Amino acid sequence: MEAARTWLIAHQDTMRDELIALCNLNSSSDNLAGLATVETFLEEYFSPLGLPIQKLPLPVFAVQDDYGNAALQSTTHALRWDWVGEQATPDRRLLLTIHYDTVYGKTDPFQRCVSYEVEGEARLRGPGVIDAKGGIVVMRWALMAAMRFLKPSSLNMTVILTPDEEIGSPASTSLWKEIAPDYQFAMLYEPTLADGAFVHTRKGTGTYTLIVRGKAAHSGRNFHQGKNAIVHASRVAIQIDALNNVRPGVTFNVGRIRGGDAVNVVPDMCVVRVNVRVNDDDDRIWAEKKIQQVVDLFQLSEVDHSIALHGGIHSAPKTVNKPTEHWMRELETVAAVLGQPVTWRASGGASDGNKLAGFGVPNLDTFGPEGDALHSDKEWVRVASLPTKAALSLAMIDRFHTERECLASM
Repeated sequence: MEAARTWLIAHQDTMRDELIALCNLNSSSDNLAGLATVETFLEEYFSPLGLPIQKLPLPVFAVQDDYGNAALQSTTHALRWDWVGEQATPDRRLLLTIHYDTVYGKTDPFQRCVSYEVEGEARLRGPGVIDAKGGIVVMRWALMAAMRFLKPSSLNMTVILTPDEEIGSPASTSLWKEIAPDYQFAMLYEPTLADGAFVHTRKGTGTYTLIVRGKAAHSGRNFHQGKNAIVHASRVAIQIDALNNVRPGVTFNVGRIRGGDAVNVVPDMCVVRVNVRVNDDDDRIWAEKKIQQVVDLFQLSEVDHSIALHGGIHSAPKTVNKPTEHWMRELETVAAVLGQPVTWRASGGASDGNKLAGFGVPNLDTFGPEGDALHSDKEWVRVASLPTKAALSLAMIDRFHTERECLASM
């Protein structure tokens, strides 16, 4: 593995340049044209592997728009490559996956990468450099190294890149459910934490949409005939926010409110979106009950307004079970050989690892590079972590295909 590590480090500048090119292409979850452009980029980017690509169509999914209307939304494709060597063990298969969408809209001012240094350490700031386009670069170079330093004919694995993780994977969840029985282990390329720690447990998460309706009126001529939906939606939002700090670790983030149009009209509609995070299934039940109680109380007390509740907790908490613990120990073993000690921490963020774990696939989900400030215009990656994480990923791919005791231990 030392030869592979040296080879990967020698390509660090190339990895950085490829990451810049990828991150400078906007692929926010709702930018279908941008996602399609990145699809084309990724098809070419992975072509040196010599694997046929499958562009898997994903189903449309229901959303509530900012005007309170139900709508169907589409996305682009999940991209799939299968590496099945002639000498591969057929019932022993590895899944490598990450998403290619980001949170940065096409009108967001944060669109380009900038290279800089902090105390001599090379960094790159840009949209998606760690969440999760940096993970794509790490994965691709680990696979390139596998062609060169492992025995390709013995490998049995699938690569899948998805376009909708940042919005909760509403389209690709059905894909995960369908393919889950085919895999004994999955590696996901979300970023490690800023100090390089891996994530072992994750909170469950979900988004609620509340649509409050009132009555429109002219704000001067008939003001008192109007029923202001924004004011009442704000009261609902405050009640939901008050649920914070009631149950340890359960959070309610009132993340967006949209309502009204012309300022001389009493607004008759307002949409409130709330993100919820929970530690376990008991928390999920409690959070769902509390939000429903807020809605029910509003319905009883505000007879001139209506409220509709949509959404829910769509990703269950990710916990450590026996199969996951096995792979944690395997990672620690291969990392020690590379001189990359592994530490573990919990995270409030969710990933597709939550969903895969829920469908029975043990997984570790932080094989991406090191950095911080994701989901902000300060998002950055430690450039030197691109080749080192690729080397670690390669070692784990090799470990999966060579150790023979894991299935019996589960």
